[in-house]
Amino acid sequence: MPAKAAWLLKIPDIVAMLESFDVPVVDRAVIERLFELRRRRAIELLHRFGGYQAGRTFLVDRRVLIDHLRHLAEGEDFQMESRRKERLDHAVDQLRRHRAATRVSIPVPPEVFSRKLAGLSTGVALEPGHLHIEFSGTGDLLSKLYELSQIANHDFDRFCAAAKPAG
Repeated sequence: MPAKAAWLLKIPDIVAMLESFDVPVVDRAVIERLFELRRRRAIELLHRFGGYQAGRTFLVDRRVLIDHLRHLAEGEDFQMESRRKERLDHAVDQLRRHRAATRVSIPVPPEVFSRKLAGLSTGVALEPGHLHIEFSGTGDLLSKLYELSQIANHDFDRFCAAAKPAG
């Protein structure tokens, strides 16, 4: 399968620029700049979009080009590429957030792994239907939450009883 044209997703911007021009035709050099292409590919696009050669210059009617591009933007290729780019952007964003999260170091003293409910850290209060945690930063908060999860793991029955709302 051939690669998708790099300019395909730029069609809305290209159309907006073309609409701002006050000329009846566009030449190859303008196509090169708008589509960010080299000479040969620009000439191929000019032919594809109804362009013609006048002397040594390749031209295309600006309105015809805009119509062709709008038709492409409504087509399946543009829609599929747009959805693919959205999925890719979402996946990259998730990866960035995941990588940032994996770089977080949670300071945990060794005794946390055997701590019971009665040994909650200072600044952590678990009452029926209410949890209060005092912390001095993200690391401290995460450390206390981790400690609480370990207590729930090692002393689950008492943890449930302490957390259960009254009534």
